[in-house]
Amino acid sequence: MKENLKAGAGGWTLVETLVTVAIIAVLAAIAIPLTISFKNRANRARAAEKLVSLGTAFVSYTGDNGGALPWEDSPGTDDWQAVADPANARAWYNALPDLMGAGSLASIANHPERMYDDGYPLYLPGAPYPKSNKKLGKPYFAIAMNSRLQRKDDEGLKNRGTMAAIQAPQRTVVFLERGMPGDEKTNPGQRGFDATPKANPRAFAARYNGKGLLIFADGHIETFAVSDLISSSGTIKTPQTNVVWTLDPDDDPN
Repeated sequence: MKENLKAGAGGWTLVETLVTVAIIAVLAAIAIPLTISFKNRANRARAAEKLVSLGTAFVSYTGDNGGALPWEDSPGTDDWQAVADPANARAWYNALPDLMGAGSLASIANHPERMYDDGYPLYLPGAPYPKSNKKLGKPYFAIAMNSRLQRKDDEGLKNRGTMAAIQAPQRTVVFLERGMPGDEKTNPGQRGFDATPKANPRAFAARYNGKGLLIFADGHIETFAVSDLISSSGTIKTPQTNVVWTLDPDDDPN
């Protein structure tokens, strides 16, 4: 006798149920990647908008300060106390947002949650900021200044640097999307995902389908893959032609 697959009068058969479940699974398999892709595009578009504004502020700042670059960070630790120290007013995360009319990071030190509002220029949607109040204990940076622009000299002193010293401003990186503890690494050479305000290309974050954004010294932005910048061993790629990390393209960035 053949098995009766009907669930009852007016009910669905087992075959119909299985077919429905299969269709739902196929639709979900299509919809989920499309939703993620759409979100990635939206996050990239918003990040690009913000980074263009940051690049413009950088150019304005150097023009207003005799070509001097903002400092890449504060001496010692980069906690809220250091951020709020008036001695660090020329650090990029204080000087540039203030110039943009959003207020320096120091100005919101007593209300750190404001750093993670979409209206604040240093917040990037899509970056994996801590979900809990952990992010309020110190500033978490999804953008960082290129640490190869202010290297120590033979006497151990760090020079602030000037625009005039940047020999290839159209190709020299001043800011990069930097890796945070929750960012996915797409290259074995990536490291230093610590959310601090300075970074080298090994800490470059590729948040948009394997690519991320760089700001150049003339203020424009471009998209790159991690493999464009470093090798799988973490060596910064040379010669420095398309992307430059040092003041002089002939200097070794590693």
